[in-house]
Amino acid sequence: MSIYGWKGKILRVDLTRGKIVEEDFSEDLRLNYIGGRIAANKILLDEVDPRVDPLGPDNKLIFATGPLTGTGVPAGGRFIAVSKSPLTGAIANPCCGGYFGANLKYAGYDCLIIEGQSPEPVYLTIVNDQVTIKPAKNLWGKWATETENAIRAELSDSMDPWGRNTPSVLHIGPAGENLVSFASIMSDGGRALGRSGLGAVMGSKNLKAIAVKGTEEIRIADVKGFQRAVIDFMGEARQTGQLENRSKWGTWILIGRAQKTGTLCSLNFQEGDFDGFKPYEDPATIRDKIRVRDEGCFGCPFRCGKRSTIFDPAYPGTAKGPEHETVGLFGANCGVADLDDIWRANYLCNELGMDTITGGATISCAMELYERGYLNEKTIGYPLKFGNGKAIVELLKKTAFRDGFGDQLANGGYAMAEWAGHPEFFMGVKKQGFPAWHPQGRFPGLEVIGLQYATSTVGACHTKSVMTFHSKSDDPAPLVAWTKHYQDYVSIVDAGVMCWIIYHGPVWEEKPSEWLELVTGVSYPQDRLMMIGEKNWNMERMFNLAAGLSSADDGLPPRMLTEAPPRGGRIVDLPPMLEEYHRIRGWDNQGVPKPEKLEELGLSELKVKVQ
Repeated sequence: MSIYGWKGKILRVDLTRGKIVEEDFSEDLRLNYIGGRIAANKILLDEVDPRVDPLGPDNKLIFATGPLTGTGVPAGGRFIAVSKSPLTGAIANPCCGGYFGANLKYAGYDCLIIEGQSPEPVYLTIVNDQVTIKPAKNLWGKWATETENAIRAELSDSMDPWGRNTPSVLHIGPAGENLVSFASIMSDGGRALGRSGLGAVMGSKNLKAIAVKGTEEIRIADVKGFQRAVIDFMGEARQTGQLENRSKWGTWILIGRAQKTGTLCSLNFQEGDFDGFKPYEDPATIRDKIRVRDEGCFGCPFRCGKRSTIFDPAYPGTAKGPEHETVGLFGANCGVADLDDIWRANYLCNELGMDTITGGATISCAMELYERGYLNEKTIGYPLKFGNGKAIVELLKKTAFRDGFGDQLANGGYAMAEWAGHPEFFMGVKKQGFPAWHPQGRFPGLEVIGLQYATSTVGACHTKSVMTFHSKSDDPAPLVAWTKHYQDYVSIVDAGVMCWIIYHGPVWEEKPSEWLELVTGVSYPQDRLMMIGEKNWNMERMFNLAAGLSSADDGLPPRMLTEAPPRGGRIVDLPPMLEEYHRIRGWDNQGVPKPEKLEELGLSELKVKVQ
């Protein structure tokens, strides 16, 4: 059988034994799990006990591309990492852009599985079918840019004598080495597998980096049809203004929307807007102040990434971002309006290898605890009032190296607040902090954000469904149906692997089906895709239940359920929404998938047991 889109191979690296093998990316994985997030989840469930220690050698780290990765599908150059999270104890599957996914496909692999634990620091190089485990003692302790530059310099001769083929380097910083629970895996000058702490999983395996460069082609089933579809898509993107808006403003345009709707995190989610951010409601204010250039991921014409800088000799060079989430969490949520301080926090997280969302959520929680008298200056080392941007910068350094109070912050916001005796002031779900979108917006329909956070399998996350700003009804049922539908749909986007920002629905909801058939030659009608997406969501739920999570972990902080923001906002009435959610998902009242639902989805033989 000819294979189009996929490469048909898995690369498995056992760091304990130093063993490297190639395996088939099976027909079952291709046809019934597609790739990316869904195929990697299937591998995780088949091979990893959900009760495993996330930082132990038996946990696995799976990097997966999709059949659309590297093909030239607009905004189709991404990849997924799947593992068990050290932050949440739940399944983790962050998505990343840049060039690593395309290079892994061009090297000949749909999937890379890292297992075991190296006795010494190492890094991995993949040059087509030449795969090597190399010592990395000289790289251990290096920050992001220095690590990338060192590896590229070392590989430049072997890659191409003219220096044209630059490898993509995936790596961890000091935070991952020191097992910070929200350490990121960084790539390509500031791209990040940011959420859920998989940088710590990589650090626990003593794996500093993975460098990959490939030159193989990817076969497309219907070349002419694919070319026409790309031309049509780009025409539509120009006509609707999507191309221009994404390229010019990136995610900075979202700040104004969040301010107006009361969905901007502020002062540890005590408020839904922030007076200090009024100038940033016009994204030109940020663009004019810090932007250096626009950047795009592989195969993406939208170029929504922004490279930026400030005039500070202590922080030379440029940084990727800061994106809307970072600006919100380190800015308004910490009471900081100074864009330079927000930029410094973003720079440090990128260089040290930490998730900016969790970092901001953790420090803002500490700020509220300090202002309420539950933390003191002696414990922290200096005053930690809202608005202290300089303290944020110092705390991020201490967190990455687990120095002083930074050792508490390194365990994440929930653990830090619990240590301080007041976990109720941690704003998150399943021990993962809220993104920048406040779930208590001012208008009907915005409370669906709270439902999406509560039911997300990875902990609070804004990229596992599609938020609606369109509802004008107080009836929760349509919001619940919307959430379930787009949780399943985004699973398909992440299987492709496509960019959630571009294909976030409902505008281009039919595109995954079209792209998949043109590229792979396999027919994926919309109803079949949605069934596969629903299967994925149930697989993730079953992993979490077997790992020891329960419906009790699907809650929101008490503040979200009982106190509306003083300047306007709505209490999230979660219980009836959860009840309806369980019903339409085919789960019992404890959130456990019913046997008939698992049979319907072909999951009756799922190799996990609910605790």
